[in-house]
Amino acid sequence: MEIKKSGSELLKKTATFLKEVEIEFKKVVWPDRKFVFAATVIVLVIVLSSAAYVMVVDWGLAKIFDFLTAIFRSGV
Repeated sequence: MEIKKSGSELLKKTATFLKEVEIEFKKVVWPDRKFVFAATVIVLVIVLSSAAYVMVVDWGLAKIFDFLTAIFRSGV
């Protein structure tokens, strides 16, 4: 059986929740600019190097595929 809550009780619980959220936000330790910059650079380097690796592998596989299709197309 479901018990319906009144609007004022729901409003009270919402206010309590928001106060608790504010208290928890005060406990958060935010990183400084130097750390954020360093972490961003590291992420960008990893992403760009991964993209370059995938590009080289894709290019190599395309060349191998072109070579094989040329061989089988010529009837050798």
